[in-house]
Amino acid sequence: MNLKQPEKSPLGINHKAKIALVCSMGGHFEQMTNLAEFYNCYDHFWITNRNKQTEGQLNKERAYYLDEAHFKKPMTYAAQVAPVLKIFTREKPTHVLSTGSGTTAFLPFLMSRLFRIKFIHIDTFSRVQNHSKLGTFLIKTGNTIYTQWESRGNSRAVYIGPIFKRQEFQEKKRDSDYVFVTLGTRVEPFTRLIQCVEELIKKGVIKERVIIQAGHTKYNSDKADIFDYCMKEKIDTLIQNAKYVITQESAGIGTQCLNHRTKFIVMPRDYQFGELPAESEMMEDLQYKLAELGYTSVVNSTRELEEAILGIDRLKVGYEFDNRNAITKLHEAVEEI
Repeated sequence: MNLKQPEKSPLGINHKAKIALVCSMGGHFEQMTNLAEFYNCYDHFWITNRNKQTEGQLNKERAYYLDEAHFKKPMTYAAQVAPVLKIFTREKPTHVLSTGSGTTAFLPFLMSRLFRIKFIHIDTFSRVQNHSKLGTFLIKTGNTIYTQWESRGNSRAVYIGPIFKRQEFQEKKRDSDYVFVTLGTRVEPFTRLIQCVEELIKKGVIKERVIIQAGHTKYNSDKADIFDYCMKEKIDTLIQNAKYVITQESAGIGTQCLNHRTKFIVMPRDYQFGELPAESEMMEDLQYKLAELGYTSVVNSTRELEEAILGIDRLKVGYEFDNRNAITKLHEAVEEI
């Protein structure tokens, strides 16, 4: 199906463009929301996954929800074909913008090829030295992707800088009385992190009150306040006012900590403990880059976590984001004929 090229308005904004915003829940969704200044210029709708995070933030948006697929289970992709085809037939987008992951964006990519719609993919901020599985697939099949870190030697990986927006710094509360621990939105349990934190509470290393966002991890504790999910605004407040944050590897949480100038420690999930769906998921390396720059500590055990907490004052704050170049490049991609 050939779609007629929409005309540009006198102001340079293509008012006939309709953009499908495609992303998985969690950090990929968080990254997409940082582009609101861009996509609010155009008619748009969402294709993402359903959870409290997405439903809460998209309650006034036009949104379609898919179950996540996985490359190890091909039939999960087959189950997405009918709903994605129905969405594209109904909405008739002129462009598709993806921030990943392939669990949600792969079928919309194939559908964009079928309908000859421009597909724009921004690889995740969490990949520094390599690309995501979807980004790698797109490059190998002759497509161009946008990256948030420089990727030298590959002409199909176009650097546009971070898509996280600059935020005005708000003064933190003095002498915060709690530590915030977050396990994110992955369905795999991450009890190991909670158990490490409990051990350090017992030992007296962590003296403050502990608040844990456990997500899908089911865990009862008499040493911490635990909840599963909450609205983004509450997470922002918890991060902003925490003495420090302990988190899984997460571009979304990490960048929020950087924006709020809250010191944070990262304990990556490990495939061998059933904390990730595939070993390839361990290729995210943002935390190691930030550790190299002095903005976080990466730990893998209770002992390392203890050392990081005792050395928390050595971590830097003040990392600056600026998504203006990314937004300019995206406008150019939508406006070009």
